[in-house]
Amino acid sequence: MKKLGLGVLFLAAFLMCVPASGSAMSAEEFARMYDQLEKIDIGGALRVQYNYKDWDDAQDEKVGDFGFDTFRLNLDGEIGDMIMSAEYRFYPQYNFHAPHHGWVGYNFNENWQGQIGVHQVPFGIQPYASHNFWFTGAYYNGFEDDYDMGIKALYNNGPWDWAFAFYKNEEFGASDPGRYSIDVLNTGNGNEETNQGNIRCAYTFTHDENNSTEFGLSGQYGQLYNTQTEDTGDGYAGAAHIVGNYGNWNIQLEGIQYEYDPENPEGANDDVITVGGYSFTWGAPTEATMGIANVAYTLPVDVGPISSLTFYSDNTVIEPDNDDWNTTWQNVVGCLVAAGPVYTYIDVISAENMTFMGGSMVDNLDGWQASNNRNTRLNINVGYYF
Repeated sequence: MKKLGLGVLFLAAFLMCVPASGSAMSAEEFARMYDQLEKIDIGGALRVQYNYKDWDDAQDEKVGDFGFDTFRLNLDGEIGDMIMSAEYRFYPQYNFHAPHHGWVGYNFNENWQGQIGVHQVPFGIQPYASHNFWFTGAYYNGFEDDYDMGIKALYNNGPWDWAFAFYKNEEFGASDPGRYSIDVLNTGNGNEETNQGNIRCAYTFTHDENNSTEFGLSGQYGQLYNTQTEDTGDGYAGAAHIVGNYGNWNIQLEGIQYEYDPENPEGANDDVITVGGYSFTWGAPTEATMGIANVAYTLPVDVGPISSLTFYSDNTVIEPDNDDWNTTWQNVVGCLVAAGPVYTYIDVISAENMTFMGGSMVDNLDGWQASNNRNTRLNINVGYYF
């Protein structure tokens, strides 16, 4: 697939470079161009998904739904010290398509790398604070696998990892919820992210070849521009995390504290901030403490094409500062089945007052309601990655 894509690109480049009159590009120049194209990796994924929700009467009658989840294309390249990465995703079930990320970068030396464009916000456990397909509750508040538009500097030297970033705004427009990562959106009380700074530091203790422990701290501060009052509020978040790799075991622990102080119009609820993604918007507490505790065990196997089974239990608790909102919790137990290019996540998600789980972290916004009921969802996602 990669060779076919490169061949098409090479042929297109050849046709574009032959002038209507005069001499064509030399063989040496085309060889150099082809060498550069060979350094661009083309990849992607196709995923389908079955789900069953125990609180949905229609699904109960039909015994779940089976749909086309995602199709995505990736481009990753490196020419000299110049690097780039881009990904575009299509979500037909949620009726949107959008860039996941897209940035260009430069390796200044073996320790420093710079990136500009839409890239992952350096906050908390990276790249994911979870083992499952559904992610933790932090994702649904914008604190896991978030992507914004800005510049980032990465420093790695032995056990030290540092990241410094500045984001002018979220990835594209603050009014469209048709996006992958979760952001503050101006469709509620008019707030949108701007001028955000991030710093993240992590240190890894390597005990031996198969055992290591990472300790990390993250900080985030940014402004919230309100399109209705034309005033600017602000918000901050901090996180501390531990990631342990001990043989076949992996442990993730993270604590997050965040607070938004928006300049809302008169009469608006200052205890709720509107966030959104996957074509939906919902309310989140403006101030909360989150706890994440995850554990996973990978079992190598040799059963047909299946090479490993990873069993996991990922847990999130969100405690709002406002006593009017109830505690949100989520548990995901399941198994990742790895079989060559095919990865299958079998997740059983249980939650209370959780977005997309028959509840809500806050009441009376965008039609989502906190139910204080425990709901359960079976989610099976099968993906072919190329």
